[in-house]
Amino acid sequence: MLLRDKLLKAADTARKQFVENCPQFDVPRLEATVYPEGLTIEENLPYAESEELPEPLGTDSAAEGSTLCCSDRTLDIYTPENAKADEIFLMIHGGAFVYGCKELNKEFSMHLALKSGITVANMNYRLMPRTDLHGVLQDIFYAIAYLCEKGFSTFHTVGDSAGGYLCLLVAILLNSEKARNDFGIVDFSYDVKCPSTSPICGDHLETPNKFAGIYFDQDRKLPKCIYDLSDAVKIYGCPPVVLTTGDQDMMLKQNERLYQILQKIGIPVEYYCAVTTEPERPMHHVYAIAHPTWPEGVKTLDMTITNATASK
Repeated sequence: MLLRDKLLKAADTARKQFVENCPQFDVPRLEATVYPEGLTIEENLPYAESEELPEPLGTDSAAEGSTLCCSDRTLDIYTPENAKADEIFLMIHGGAFVYGCKELNKEFSMHLALKSGITVANMNYRLMPRTDLHGVLQDIFYAIAYLCEKGFSTFHTVGDSAGGYLCLLVAILLNSEKARNDFGIVDFSYDVKCPSTSPICGDHLETPNKFAGIYFDQDRKLPKCIYDLSDAVKIYGCPPVVLTTGDQDMMLKQNERLYQILQKIGIPVEYYCAVTTEPERPMHHVYAIAHPTWPEGVKTLDMTITNATASK
């Protein structure tokens, strides 16, 4: 077996284990969620045509066939009263690029819309390895084009974990035509701006030889900075950033590192590491998405909103 095949097999084993473990946390959380009221809600809006997708490597697990692993090209829109017609938060869910759906971020997104007075779009995208990073970015820009047709032109990107990676990269791409060309996003012609980006427990470092980065760019067509988004920021710049993490976040060191780099290169950045004070309320990975009504989740919401409103 070739080395590349061995690496892919190992990555697929890790992917399956990850996908099987996540619902143990997410299913009970979603079943217990009480969603806030006071929003106009549009759900499951198709932003692009569905298409046949290749199966992932190996045999699907039960979790991969569940609604929590969704590659539908749909989004929800949560609109508060008196929201501006041209401004919107774009929420991108996490899941190591191979798992997840917009429903995981619905509660946080609704609180974000209510508290900010700004509309929120909460989207699905095709999951890896049924597509690659270019395909995921294409989906996100199809969604942005769909929202542009609805009149939106100012986008604030938000995301958690892998969605944090994507929200930072999309903010870069929205503000740089050169970056879009370098990443192969060549059919996007809308006049837009992205004044803020707010990764929550974000992923910013990957490797081309392990899960999940091994799925990013097997044809080697994208810039190498996909494996370290601090390099992408150095090349293309980015809008003001809010980084939030927790003291039990598995990506704490990543966020600390990115914070230091952004400071060094002069990108406006605010940083918050939530501290565990009670055993029953651990500041774990994506704690704010899972618990937006906890004080630490509320602070994450407030920082995200301040990052967006300070840009006006």
